[in-house]
Amino acid sequence: MVLKGLLYSMGGGEVPLLDLVAYGGYLFAGLSLAVVARLVWAYSYYVMMPWMSLCMGVFLVRTMKRVLFTEMRSSERHSSRQHYFLLFMAIAQFPLFFWLGSIGA
Repeated sequence: MVLKGLLYSMGGGEVPLLDLVAYGGYLFAGLSLAVVARLVWAYSYYVMMPWMSLCMGVFLVRTMKRVLFTEMRSSERHSSRQHYFLLFMAIAQFPLFFWLGSIGA
């Protein structure tokens, strides 16, 4: 809901809610792979977590860039806000992955 609110405030409110839920669901796919790697070898978890969070950040930036810039082609005045928003989304993946991965560990 926070992502939907941020997109709406930036003018890209036409993104369906189920698409945003699906983007959030990809986080758990990478987290599941990291947890399975931890079961196989305990130290591989610390390699997989940064790798998966980096991959998830790149994926979200690419998909949300497409969503934001197709919605905002007519007005280019908020482009710096959009770039900061994309940067925030990419950086936020690292603490989010480690927080979700440390629950119950």
